[in-house]
Amino acid sequence: MERNTRIIAGHSGSGKTEFALNYALRMHDAGIPVAVADLDVVNPFFRSREAAEPFAEKGIRIISSNLKDNVHEDTPAMAAEIGMCFQPGERLNVIDVGGDPNGAVSLGQFAWRLRDRPYDMWMVVNANRPQTTTAGDVIGFLKSIERVSSLRFTGLINTTHMLGKTTVADIARGDALVREVSGETGLPVVYTAYLNCLSPEIAAERFAGEPFPMEMIMRPSWLR
Repeated sequence: MERNTRIIAGHSGSGKTEFALNYALRMHDAGIPVAVADLDVVNPFFRSREAAEPFAEKGIRIISSNLKDNVHEDTPAMAAEIGMCFQPGERLNVIDVGGDPNGAVSLGQFAWRLRDRPYDMWMVVNANRPQTTTAGDVIGFLKSIERVSSLRFTGLINTTHMLGKTTVADIARGDALVREVSGETGLPVVYTAYLNCLSPEIAAERFAGEPFPMEMIMRPSWLR
């Protein structure tokens, strides 16, 4: 597997972790060995490590950034195995990065491992977040993550949502935004992500990138 490292980054609340976990599940269901590395050492809420047990039952390892993979410890320490997620191999490694440039600092220590081989780094964009409502906002955020991580983005993902209240109009707003960012940066739009319940309405639309229906994994039903 030539590109076996897929880094998912984006602003807090963008839907980054939901996408990363859903993407890992899709790859697993396609028969691809996959692991998720949780590099989020700045956000105490909705971290991919919290899904470690149900994912383990499916045969997907979530490698935590906490000592001993204990989701109840907030010690900002990397599990040693995370380094293996940036090396060649037959396993696909989905890297869930902290939701701002400060969180992306942790990614920088692994940049040298990717210097001589291809990888993907996708930025998820939610046009409904106040920090990423314009192309200028998104590009500024994108460049700040690139600067602290010493890595470059290779694609964009439209994850525009309002949780359970998301409409097709929300997704269309995000589509216009990622198309504008794509035009200014040259980065392709890889996916348009949305909840499964919107699939019938989305089918009639022509959004950029591949359609990516998702289930909500991180939030309990009462928080949706």
